[in-house]
Amino acid sequence: MTPQERDTLWRRVLTSDGLPGATGFLGWRLIDLDAEVGWCEAAFLAPPETLNPGGNVQGGMISAMLDEVMSVAACIVQPVYGMAPTLQMTTNFLRPAPGGDLRARGEVVRAGRTAVHTSGTLLAPDGTPLATAVAACVPKPMPGAYSA
Repeated sequence: MTPQERDTLWRRVLTSDGLPGATGFLGWRLIDLDAEVGWCEAAFLAPPETLNPGGNVQGGMISAMLDEVMSVAACIVQPVYGMAPTLQMTTNFLRPAPGGDLRARGEVVRAGRTAVHTSGTLLAPDGTPLATAVAACVPKPMPGAYSA
């Protein structure tokens, strides 16, 4: 698949009503992506169920948001329709994340045949960095109904 075909495919997949349950639960909304370069930006609407007793988004939910955008970045650079399960991930929490609208960006740092290394940043509505992460993903072709 060409980068343009991957771009078209993934835009369709990521804006459909058939998002995976965890993705939908986190309030995923695709902002933009670039299949050739390997980055993805998304907004998340953190539901009340993601908040800790202090009223901020629980750390595991922050990691899940970052995992979503980094995994998508790893998926969209693959030459075939595929997924990219996370093998290892490290999250750094910089500031408390308020509930509501948040924005995240995931980028491919290096893509190989057996691993895709990614980085991600979660931002407050005003652009303040709230958390960063790095991950290693395993590229896997995925048979499916989607085609460009």
